[in-house]
Amino acid sequence: MSNKVFIKDELFKETPDGIVLVGNKCPKCGGAFFPKAEFCTKCLNKELEEMVLSKRGKLYSYTITRVPVGKYPIPHAIGMITLPEKVRLTAPLIMGDEDFKIGAEMEMEITTLWSEPDRDVIGYKFKPV
Repeated sequence: MSNKVFIKDELFKETPDGIVLVGNKCPKCGGAFFPKAEFCTKCLNKELEEMVLSKRGKLYSYTITRVPVGKYPIPHAIGMITLPEKVRLTAPLIMGDEDFKIGAEMEMEITTLWSEPDRDVIGYKFKPV
């Protein structure tokens, strides 16, 4: 059985509701960041608060790649998701039978991004709701 590792530990947090993505926000101006920032790029405040991100958002843009990129299979889709916390993140998308639609509601899923001989690399993907 493979060992499971997160693609980057600081992106995730285990909660009673499952694994969530975490970013941070500025208590002074409300700036929000993912991944976490060392300081607010809007007001330069260095005292940021951790923030759990929503598991749902809207598809802002996407592309389908038909050439190999890293360890992702081909074809694969990458999208930009706008979360309610005013964070826009880039994520692999779970492809199905239907085309993606800009503005569509999307939901995060924690899943295996790729497998290596000694481990499965775990991360997040989004899929249409």
